[in-house]
Amino acid sequence: MADPGCYRFRLAYRPPYDWDAMLAFLRARATPGVESVTATSYRRTITIDGSHGAIEVSHADSAAALTVDVRFADPRSLLVIVERVRRMFDLGADPASIAEHLRADPRLRAPLAKHPGIRTPGAWDGFELTVRAILGQQISVRAATTIAGRLASMFGSPVAVSGELERLFPTPAQLAHAAIERAGVVSARAETIRCLARRAADGAIESVPALRAIPGIGDWTAQYIAMRAFAEPDAFPSGDLVLRRTAGDLSARELERRSESWRPWRAYAVILLWQHANDHDRPRRILHAKPDHRRHHVPAAGGTEREAGREYSR
Repeated sequence: MADPGCYRFRLAYRPPYDWDAMLAFLRARATPGVESVTATSYRRTITIDGSHGAIEVSHADSAAALTVDVRFADPRSLLVIVERVRRMFDLGADPASIAEHLRADPRLRAPLAKHPGIRTPGAWDGFELTVRAILGQQISVRAATTIAGRLASMFGSPVAVSGELERLFPTPAQLAHAAIERAGVVSARAETIRCLARRAADGAIESVPALRAIPGIGDWTAQYIAMRAFAEPDAFPSGDLVLRRTAGDLSARELERRSESWRPWRAYAVILLWQHANDHDRPRRILHAKPDHRRHHVPAAGGTEREAGREYSR
């Protein structure tokens, strides 16, 4: 390549791949200063073992593959970076098998036809995604994205990468005792993030029960994180209002029963139904849970919470 500091990889996938839907999902949630999404590519800053750099992911021309440009000082980390990109963009999925299974439900046939090869958007970093999910409780995606940018600007380390990419997302150590409220986060949610950061600093949080043990994280948030950070293909937030409405105005229990036939690919059904709702409801605001107008409180560990304002709209 012309740029000697850039390593280029081509990562194949099983076609089809709904690249536009993937970019649209990530674009709505891109943290300012950390991530940038254009009409054709995704860019972000990264850090591994104290070194930092950036990646850019785009669709390869005339090939069933993604092109990944990596700018990173330590080439020993390249394999780790590539594997994380593969996971983030769900390149190991077999869309034909998933579609064949889900197509048995008439409710999923229309979104499957409109979005062949849809993937479950993953995450570069589990801690970052979890913080982002907590920020999104009871507010819109746009508002949560703005606050995430403030959080990165105030507590993340500055980096000299290029253009609008100028920050690393804050680490657990940087947020464990930070005055997160200064970024516009309500106190209860700020304490949830600090608690998460302290526990993450002691070791990875890699299960729904571990997430639910953190005060302020209920089942909706835990299942959303499992879908994206844990790459759990059967994660399923059954209480989600948009899912319930799009699946036929079902109760959470009825939706659980209907979703049994979607196993083990329920996370893909979630993305399909959210996308289907987005296709039909734009530009209307979509809430995924009933807003709780009472004073926000942190529930007991493992308790329920009302989680609202999660928009799927762009």
